[in-house]
Amino acid sequence: MLVPALALAVLGASALQASAACLAEIKAADLVAPGSVQLSINPTNPPQQYVDSDGTLKGLNVELADEIATRICTSVTLVRMDFPGMIPAVKAGRIDGMNTGMFWNEERSKILFMVPYGVQSLSIVVAADKNVAVKSAADLAGTAVGVETNSYQEKWLTTYSEKLVAEGAKPITIRAFKTATDVTGALLAGQVDSALLIDSVARSLVEKGRVRETVTGLGENRMSMAFRNKAVADSVVKALVSMQEDGTYKKLFDKFGLRGLPAGQMVAIVGPGPQ
Repeated sequence: MLVPALALAVLGASALQASAACLAEIKAADLVAPGSVQLSINPTNPPQQYVDSDGTLKGLNVELADEIATRICTSVTLVRMDFPGMIPAVKAGRIDGMNTGMFWNEERSKILFMVPYGVQSLSIVVAADKNVAVKSAADLAGTAVGVETNSYQEKWLTTYSEKLVAEGAKPITIRAFKTATDVTGALLAGQVDSALLIDSVARSLVEKGRVRETVTGLGENRMSMAFRNKAVADSVVKALVSMQEDGTYKKLFDKFGLRGLPAGQMVAIVGPGPQ
């Protein structure tokens, strides 16, 4: 659902003035609303996307969207919503795509045009003031772990729990919450023993002294944007490739301490798209 206040952020005002520098012209028929690419974002995952004390959207994905808008000479409207509703909203034609750092997987690549643009993994965290020993993912057996609902984290943990059970260990009790903020709140309230978070989110919480990161590098995968229309996806790909070529891409990833694609790997649509 849309957040009632500050639900929309329109980026790339300079992009409204089309010029010869534009990489691609997006036709009105390819957009949900002519003149703007509408992308969902869930601003609860710093430093990818978050809201500052003034209620302003910040983070890597916000600045990427602004730069993309400039290069395609079409504004980008970021629509704030919780992750579980994003894919249904794209499929229903209510928004053009997703800009929330979603993990790539084969299933999603068959229902949306997936554009991987960076790399991330998962980390196990525990409350900073709790003496909880988790030295490996295997130590989660028989414990309660918090994750975001309908997420890559939940799917990875479910598969891993099944593996543990097949090896004779106790299953993991998986407790799912709507957002990473909710997961963290449950952890600090003692509702779960640990939490499985995106690595960058985990480290932002470590910096604030709220959690300890005990294991990282789990389930490494590509974070992706996703689109309902191939023409829109192609335009965004061209913008991101141009950013890779002129150094803007690396500069933004370095600014937020996040990992881009391996050197020499250019942004592209990965997967067949809607079947």
